[in-house]
Amino acid sequence: MSARRGARGLSTLFMVLTLLAIASLALLASSRLLSLEHANAQNQHRYHQALNYAELGLQQAELALAAGKPLPRDPRFALSLAPAKNGWQTLRSAGLYDGERVLVSRDVKRDQDSPAGAALSLVGDLALAGDIRVLTDAAPAAVSVDGNVTLGGSISGIGSLASSGNVTITGNQTLDSLHANGDVDISDGSYQEIKSAGSLTLRGGARVLRLARVNGAARFFNSPGADGPAIGQAETQGDVDIRMGGARIGRLDSRGSVRIDGIGRLEQLRALGNVSIQGWGSPVSGVFAGEARYNAANPEIRLSREPALSLPLQAVPRVALARPRLDAYDYRGEAHYQFDFTPQGRIRVHVRAVGALADGDYQLGKDPERNLPNHLCRQLNAQGQCLPGQPAILFCKGHTAHNDCFAGSRPGHWQLDGQTLAPGVAWFDGDLRLGNGVYHNSFIASGHIVTSGQHTSYAVNYAAAVGVCLNPDFPKLRPRDDCDAEGRYRGRPVGNAVLMAGGYRDGRFQGGDITLGAFSQVYGNVWAGNLLNCGGSTTIHGYVAAARQAGAAQPGHRWGGSTTIDLRALPPSFTPGDGGGATPAGQTLRLRAFSWIDGGSP
Repeated sequence: MSARRGARGLSTLFMVLTLLAIASLALLASSRLLSLEHANAQNQHRYHQALNYAELGLQQAELALAAGKPLPRDPRFALSLAPAKNGWQTLRSAGLYDGERVLVSRDVKRDQDSPAGAALSLVGDLALAGDIRVLTDAAPAAVSVDGNVTLGGSISGIGSLASSGNVTITGNQTLDSLHANGDVDISDGSYQEIKSAGSLTLRGGARVLRLARVNGAARFFNSPGADGPAIGQAETQGDVDIRMGGARIGRLDSRGSVRIDGIGRLEQLRALGNVSIQGWGSPVSGVFAGEARYNAANPEIRLSREPALSLPLQAVPRVALARPRLDAYDYRGEAHYQFDFTPQGRIRVHVRAVGALADGDYQLGKDPERNLPNHLCRQLNAQGQCLPGQPAILFCKGHTAHNDCFAGSRPGHWQLDGQTLAPGVAWFDGDLRLGNGVYHNSFIASGHIVTSGQHTSYAVNYAAAVGVCLNPDFPKLRPRDDCDAEGRYRGRPVGNAVLMAGGYRDGRFQGGDITLGAFSQVYGNVWAGNLLNCGGSTTIHGYVAAARQAGAAQPGHRWGGSTTIDLRALPPSFTPGDGGGATPAGQTLRLRAFSWIDGGSP
């Protein structure tokens, strides 16, 4: 009996232990499941938070690009832009959160509407005593000036001129359109259309073949010996004063009064104010709403009064000019060569993405065998020679083998004078003076840039494969981000600039003047952060921008020589309207849908 009880007790104990074991396993499984769910929840949280940051970066980048600003920096995301096809760029945003990295991208394209994409875009007053010629294969080019314009010389090949200030023209110009926010005073030339948000004065032989629209008063004067202005049609919000001799007006609509003291013929007049015609008068036909004084005995004056006359004339809108923002420091990281000085006073060149060279700092020195200058060296001895056993790479060709290309350079002041330099984007900390020679470089300086006479430079995108990827002078110094292994050229927007000057340091703009010596030839865009000065007989094969960012106290642009902007037969690798260093505020940003999402890096 006791044996049976003992067996039953063992059986019960075994069942209890089994149940306890099963419960323990269930508890462990449940705990493991909870741990996995918790881990998955944490992973999901990190992923979604990183994704949110990536999308936030994309949104902020799009706003910055649309406003013409550089990509923002934020510890929550990392942004980058890379070229895509047909002028598009791929904008990548990597969201970062607690070790998680999620990448989103979309294609964007920045469209520049005129005058932001003008062949010549200036901020500050322009006083032109010389000549500007723009040569194009297609339609005439656009010019925009955020300031007053005084043209005493001549301009040709320009279809439109837009100014935020007053415009005074004395030279014989031919323009399709002129649009100014201030007063316009013209004494010669032929124009299809003039729009002035201020007043308009035409004198001498000035001719408006199609339409003149004015928000203020208009004065049409004859100069001694001139035939007088000729106008196809005029619309004015203010009074009109006509002293034109034998010239004609096809049609005049005015919301003010009209005073005529000599005219060849006014074919159709509509005026809401008074009309006054001096003397015998010339042929005038039309209607008016106010009072009239004229010689009723002249049968060629056919006027009638309509007190209820209405003239719904459209006011001239103010021209909105986008100011380019130019900052050399935005493009320092895109340079193949960054120039500065070591604490010991030696020239240091930071090399990036060039041939088989390792990225990093090099110094300019002499090769140890022939003691010739202009070589890239990792380290130098006391005599300024590359250390034995280390490569000595020819970087610049002087006018002779013994000439130092950078002779006379010192911190903040660079002088480059030789036959040619290794191709690529070259960035200089300070002022840069470029001497004679032929260069295949995009030169960027945080200070001013000056070229000597007879200087020739080709922007990287202009030189393309022949001058950059297959350069016979420097076959081992091929920029890797512009050339593939076979020597085919792909390029980047910064390569459209041949000269770019000026930058912001500690929130204050420094440098920015570009002075082109006489007979300089530059192939690419010229972006001056402040002022552009031309010495005469200068040719620029690209767009020009001068942003006057050093402050309103700076003088305006004064050009006395002749400058030619030649936009004919441009290579397909070069796109003059692509901002590169000149990003206009207020441009249009076109977007494509998200391209892809994953956990990579930009």
